[in-house]
Amino acid sequence: MSAPRKAVISAGLGTLLLTGVSTATAQAAPAQYSITVAPAVKTVYAATDAAASCRLNTITITRTSMCMDVGARVDLRKNGKPVGSASFDIKHSMTLKTNKLKWSESFTVGKARLVNAGGIHVAVSVGGGKGVKTAVKFPQGSTLGPAHKGTVGYAASVGKKKQLSSPASYRFTFTKAGYTAGGFTYKSAKYRCDDTFWGPKKRTKNPGCVFPSASPIFTLSRSDAKVRQSANHILDAQRKIAGHPGASTPLHRITSEKTINAHRKAMCARVHNPDPKKYDCDEYPFAASKEGGNPARGSTRIISAGDNRSAGARLGGFYKAQRVLDGDGYYVHIK
Repeated sequence: MSAPRKAVISAGLGTLLLTGVSTATAQAAPAQYSITVAPAVKTVYAATDAAASCRLNTITITRTSMCMDVGARVDLRKNGKPVGSASFDIKHSMTLKTNKLKWSESFTVGKARLVNAGGIHVAVSVGGGKGVKTAVKFPQGSTLGPAHKGTVGYAASVGKKKQLSSPASYRFTFTKAGYTAGGFTYKSAKYRCDDTFWGPKKRTKNPGCVFPSASPIFTLSRSDAKVRQSANHILDAQRKIAGHPGASTPLHRITSEKTINAHRKAMCARVHNPDPKKYDCDEYPFAASKEGGNPARGSTRIISAGDNRSAGARLGGFYKAQRVLDGDGYYVHIK
C-alpha cells in the first residue's frame, strides 16, 4: 500500500509586545518587554508513535496521541532597548482513550537559557473547550531557569448520541518585579469525544475520544483464510482504480443506510450471482464510504458470502475501535 501522505497545517502563534513601568525609573520612558514564541506550529499527521517523532515547533498526532514541542523566548526591554532574554522549549504529551471521557497530558517548561533575565516567573492555565473540564498541576510562579514539569487532567461530558470537538488552549503568563505581566497562548490539536455508538436499546461501545484529523488504517491480510477473497479483491481494486482510493487517498465513512443501499445497488444490481446463498457481490470502494457507488471508479467481484461478511464485521469493529464517525477519513491496507 502506498504510505499515507502527511498533511501539514500551519497555526500562527504570533508575537505580543507588552509595556510596563520600571519601579526604579518611573520618571523615564516605560520599560518594555516582549514575549516571542516560534512563528508557527505545524500539525503533522503521523501513522507512528507521536512521541517518537516529536520535533521542535511541531504538533505530531496519531489517532490517540499528541506530541507538541514549542520553542519560546521571553525578551526584556527597558525604554525600548533589550536588556535580557530567556529561551526555552515547552513540550507536551497527550494521550486520549477511545473508551473513556477522561484523559491526561504531561508537559515540561524546559531549562531556560538566561541572558540577564533572572527573576522571571511563569504560571500556566489550560482550557479544554465547551464540555471539557481541566485540572492543571504545575508549580505556579516558579522561576524560569531549571525545568519545571506539570500535568493536565481532562474530563469531558457528552450527551447520548452526541459529540464535542475542541482543542486545548494553553496560556503562559510571565511576571518580573518592575515589569507589567505578559504572556502568550497557543492551542493543541483538536480532539473529539463522542457517545454515538448505540444499538436499538443500548450502547455498542462506551464513549471516548480521538484526534479526528489523524486517519486510522483498516488492515486485512491475504494470508488470513477468513477474509482472503475480500483482501485480494480490495488490493486488485486499489491497483486498478485511478487515484488508488483507500491506499494513496483516504476513504470517508458514511452512515446513511439509504445512501449505503443505493451505493450497493448501483454497484451490484446487474452483477450475476450464481448462488446468492453461497456468494455475495463484494464492492470496492465500500458501499459505506463516500467514494462508493460509482461503477466508473469501482470494482465488483463475486466472493464467498462468509468471507465477505467476515470482512464486513471487521470493518464495523474497526469503526468502533477507532471511533470512525460519519465523514471521517481512513485508509485500507492489504498485506
